[in-house]
Amino acid sequence: MNTIFKLLLFFLILIIGFAGIAFYWTFYKPLPDYEETITLNGLNESVDIHWDDFGVPHIYAGNEQDLYYALGYVHAQDRLWQMTLTQIMAEGRFAEFFGDDEELIELDKYQRTLGFWKIAQQLVDTLGQDERRVLNAYSNGVNAFIDNNSNRLPVEFSLAEIDPLEWTPVRSLAVSRLMGWELNMGWWSEVTYQYLKENLPARQFDQLQLRFPDEAPTSLDDSESMGYSSALMPLLKQEMYKRRLLEMEGTHVGSNAWVVDGSLTESGYPLLAGDPHLGLDMPGKWYEVHLNLSGRNVSGATLAGVPAVIIGQNDHMAWSFTSIMSDDTDFYLEQQDPKDRGRYVVDSLSNGEIAFESFERVREIIKVKDGDDRSLEIRYTQHGPVISDIYPVPELTEDKIISMRWTGFELTNEMKTLYNINWAENFQQFKDALPTFGVPGLNFMYGDTEGNIAMYSVAKLPIRSGDPITLRRGWDPDQNWQGFIPFDQLPRVINPEDGWIANANNKLTTDSYPFYIATFWEPPSRIERIEQTLLNNDSFTYKEFESLQNDSYSNFAAKLTPLILEILRDQEAYNFDLPISYLENWNFEYSMSSTAASIFDVFFLNFTKNSLQDDFGNEAYENFIHHETIPVRTMTSLIETESSLFDNINTGEVETKEDIVVKSMQDAVLFLSDSLGSEPYEWRWEQLHTITFEPPLFAQAADAPGASTALKLIVNNVLSKGPYEVESHGMSVNNGQYHWDQPFEMVLGPSIRRISDLSDVSRSKSVLPTGQSGNPLSKHFGDQTDRWLNGEYRWLYQDSTALFDEAEIQTMRLVPGE
Repeated sequence: MNTIFKLLLFFLILIIGFAGIAFYWTFYKPLPDYEETITLNGLNESVDIHWDDFGVPHIYAGNEQDLYYALGYVHAQDRLWQMTLTQIMAEGRFAEFFGDDEELIELDKYQRTLGFWKIAQQLVDTLGQDERRVLNAYSNGVNAFIDNNSNRLPVEFSLAEIDPLEWTPVRSLAVSRLMGWELNMGWWSEVTYQYLKENLPARQFDQLQLRFPDEAPTSLDDSESMGYSSALMPLLKQEMYKRRLLEMEGTHVGSNAWVVDGSLTESGYPLLAGDPHLGLDMPGKWYEVHLNLSGRNVSGATLAGVPAVIIGQNDHMAWSFTSIMSDDTDFYLEQQDPKDRGRYVVDSLSNGEIAFESFERVREIIKVKDGDDRSLEIRYTQHGPVISDIYPVPELTEDKIISMRWTGFELTNEMKTLYNINWAENFQQFKDALPTFGVPGLNFMYGDTEGNIAMYSVAKLPIRSGDPITLRRGWDPDQNWQGFIPFDQLPRVINPEDGWIANANNKLTTDSYPFYIATFWEPPSRIERIEQTLLNNDSFTYKEFESLQNDSYSNFAAKLTPLILEILRDQEAYNFDLPISYLENWNFEYSMSSTAASIFDVFFLNFTKNSLQDDFGNEAYENFIHHETIPVRTMTSLIETESSLFDNINTGEVETKEDIVVKSMQDAVLFLSDSLGSEPYEWRWEQLHTITFEPPLFAQAADAPGASTALKLIVNNVLSKGPYEVESHGMSVNNGQYHWDQPFEMVLGPSIRRISDLSDVSRSKSVLPTGQSGNPLSKHFGDQTDRWLNGEYRWLYQDSTALFDEAEIQTMRLVPGE
């Protein structure tokens, strides 16, 4: 990353050359005056924005156009740099703004080939009158802030020497599709699965117990598949690079959500909780708002750039979501015509004839700051973009190429769904809003003031034949998608007799369900704990839901620890009294003070490495552990066997499972002693598991070779927050995932926690990991972090009386111009 962030030199110039004045103009001047009256062209009537003591805007408007205009204005006021960065990402314009760097140019090629901007432009044409009106008003509000504040923009614009981009409805739709791709993790597992199948002996691969059932038909037999899936690994590595660059890390992308009806609550009304799990950065993913339209209310979490409450409640209902973990992406091996490279095979007919179609071609110019522009040609087959053109590899021979089909390329209307949910007044209106939602695939969790609870799985899920997780034959029409699962046949649960519904990205249906949804569900540790709690309590309040959202108990550890202890007790070669004592007395919670948690996790990482790295080789092993679900599933099964994978092929002896357990515990004790100290009380989980909230792009710049000490100090102490000690774990309800290749820094977790009690819709409880503002000197930059770390919440009001009685309010007024 030696040239990627030349923009940061400007930061040093600001500090050294213009210390006092520059500091004011750079940081303080962009801060809003929450009691200002602002005249804006484009408003019809005055709009009052009441800011509470956590910087949440409560927007009161007399008409819809002004309401969404004001929402666009406040999004831009607090998150304009974040909004701009999403658009640079959607359009693939990193090199244009940040410089002549090959990694950025390759990232631009990748983003443009995936086609987020292309599909967003197409989606505009599908909008109905309501959502088009909302998006136009919102865009006008964003642009009004930009036009009125050109001399007081966030510091990042000065650093990058760029201006904000004019906002349009296309940009809001692009944000939605980017979120769809961020939650699309199924293809990571599929690519890794194929890679391991190609690079491991069949006997070893079978022992991993990852493969699709033997009786299932496959699209490509082994001889046809061999080598081609390895061509997809550069794609996966590019995606990993992008997510690390933009602080979107972690692979447990998903959520917890559950709802209970009035038979299980103290109030007699439903209680609903949700906490989406996403990569954690500064200033954070979500921005909370309360909208009041002529007395009608909706409140909750929005994405800066999208004019809708995505997780929240109104006067009649509350909703949250989890990821379905749906398999909505397929890769197709395509055959070019060797006599005409401008076309490809679409059908190998039974009579021996071959049908061809010409590639669709789009040529784009990648502008490069301080460098020569680059030309990019993107080819499309009937299935989608030819992704192998980005990363040509020798494995693709005989005129073979790989294309990708993703449901995100389909025309859907998520804005219509969100708009109608936001203002729905009853269960039927909520249900009527769902069919137009397609990407990403979500489980909508629901509760209302009438006592209804429900979960609807909503997605554009393809109907396909054959093995769904291997490369498909592009020339075989039978391997094409055969339409999509009808909405009325998608999974759903409505008012169950036991009074509760929960999902934690676990398997949705039994095998009797007639359609394929996914293969790589999340491990069951979280959902098991949630179900245990819901089954063992018959009267819930906010308090119990808060406790469950912050629960750090690991069912995963509880199942494996007895197996480990049995082996350690039975051996006599080494004295493991100390780790045995801690593990025997462990309550399986990843609390701050737990030494057993540290022992178990360090052991388990070493157990996996000692069992598999010698067989896989370094590169295959690194790919194997990147998606944590895969090694967790593998080792959970493997420890119950006497697999030959436990033998270390680099020694002259034959190691057993027991040998590897003993060695791994030795390695764990040695690591903890060397890194934390010789006394076990120094091995507490808080000493290992920390989190730092860092700004996208800038954090990577500070880590780049040659970055100055001053730059590191600025990024680490002004633009970032942390490190903080944090309880939780990737296998606990309170998700706290870290990278296996860089343990134990937490990178993914609850991006917001929300709880709604339908007995009183005037308020809800929530907390963000950071805060509302993206300005590092704002009092709302990270002002909720301590609450988030400590499992505390705050009230979000959507009732005027409660708002003014309970919160400290400052009022901003937007008034129409001439």
